[in-house]
Amino acid sequence: MMTEVKSIEVPEPLGRLGERFKEAGRELYLVGGFVRDALSGSIGKDVDATTGAYPKEIKKLLGPVADHLWTVGERFGTIGARVGEYDVEVTTYRTDLYTEGSRHPEVRFGESLVEDLARRDFTINAIAADAETGEIQDPFDGRRDLELGVVSAVGDPLERMRDDPLRMLRAVRFETVLSTPEKPFAMTTELEAAIKENAHWLESISAERIRDEFEKILLSENVAKGLRTLVRLGLMPYIVPEFMETLNVEQEAEFHHKDVFEHTLIVTQNVEPDQVLRKAAFFHDIGKPRTLVYEHRCTYCGAKSIRKTAEEGECERCGGRTLPKKIHFYGHENVGAAIACKAMKRLAYPKDDIDAVAHLVANHMRPMGYAVGRDPWSDSAIRRFIRDTYLSRGDRELANVDMLLKLARADITGSAPRRRRIAEESWRSLKSRVDEIRAADSVEKLESPLDGNDLMRLFGRGPGRWIKRIKDFLENEVVEGRIREHDTERARELAETYAREHDLFEEE
Repeated sequence: MMTEVKSIEVPEPLGRLGERFKEAGRELYLVGGFVRDALSGSIGKDVDATTGAYPKEIKKLLGPVADHLWTVGERFGTIGARVGEYDVEVTTYRTDLYTEGSRHPEVRFGESLVEDLARRDFTINAIAADAETGEIQDPFDGRRDLELGVVSAVGDPLERMRDDPLRMLRAVRFETVLSTPEKPFAMTTELEAAIKENAHWLESISAERIRDEFEKILLSENVAKGLRTLVRLGLMPYIVPEFMETLNVEQEAEFHHKDVFEHTLIVTQNVEPDQVLRKAAFFHDIGKPRTLVYEHRCTYCGAKSIRKTAEEGECERCGGRTLPKKIHFYGHENVGAAIACKAMKRLAYPKDDIDAVAHLVANHMRPMGYAVGRDPWSDSAIRRFIRDTYLSRGDRELANVDMLLKLARADITGSAPRRRRIAEESWRSLKSRVDEIRAADSVEKLESPLDGNDLMRLFGRGPGRWIKRIKDFLENEVVEGRIREHDTERARELAETYAREHDLFEEE
């Protein structure tokens, strides 16, 4: 029984740190995730600790035993240090208070361990262990909740959430990340009620803090559970409000057996937990609600028409009654890419991440083109596909065909069962073709045999827009396989022919 555990095993470097504080007449307790995880059987490398010492004294005690010291959080009472293989942050006992509309807490130093634990968010995070002996201090029965799989607030849930509204997202994160098939975690009804009542308080939290919690949920093994909870508790409108539009949006039954929201949860859950791929999966169909149209057909003359609603209509050709027969989301990939850009900018994601996700979302329907095409793609079409799905900035690769194919494979898992087998066969065929082409050439990096300097020497002309036109033409010839990448002689002939046939210089 976890409630009967009296102590944890303290790693030697942390034990020595505890001894040093004790010799100075100060307590030092390990707290938070390190203790929670230790009770669950794992030891992390990131360590939170708390003490009655103030920052100036903490620095004095840490300095001689630390490999490195940092003081970024000193104004909040926190001093960080690298001790052996552990990153330790020691914080003076304190209380935090957020006032409505403020993004920064009022920090007050406390006097005791119990007072410090009382201001923490959840009971499972309010367990302390003596840094020297490992002896457990658990005034709020966190061990019991950890054993039962309960996420419960310390004290009054409403007050704890108002102390720091980010705790609402942390509650979802802990419920999501800590859950396993053997022991799912769940919030108490009182905590859920407090979150629903105070969801709007997220407006006072910085985009960066919201992003970091959202990212941890996205990368968890139970991401679908986490996303569903964010929606159910009313938090998603303060993270990505556009995602709420996907609820109850029907799809073509022939291809999808779930609505857009449920389909998205399946795809996001089934793609690998890569930072870019998980977000691409989350956003991949977010443009569907705004592009939803119904294909109507006249019951008399059979004429087709596109309408925004599923209600019966009147045929413009013969005046007969029209009924909705199919659902379409024309261009939803481009609309979704734009939404992804806007939402990720609001959450202060780096530009490279934004561009990578938007690129994958914009291209996620390309594999479907291979599946439904009447004629097999040629080798040159496969090369174009590989190049079009490649995105880089400088020396950094942001997205590539492998990532798009992984997204496409996850997308298939959200397909209607009767269509899934056909889609999987098509996906395997496309992947095989891509692998075959890439084995022969580094397709993503194919370039024109002649660069700008070569072309200026060939034509005896200075810089201008004409260079890009010829380079693009030559590069396309390489992709199509009509010229080898290093065949500069043939490239010169083709460049001269292209310039002549297109009256390139006369246009200037």
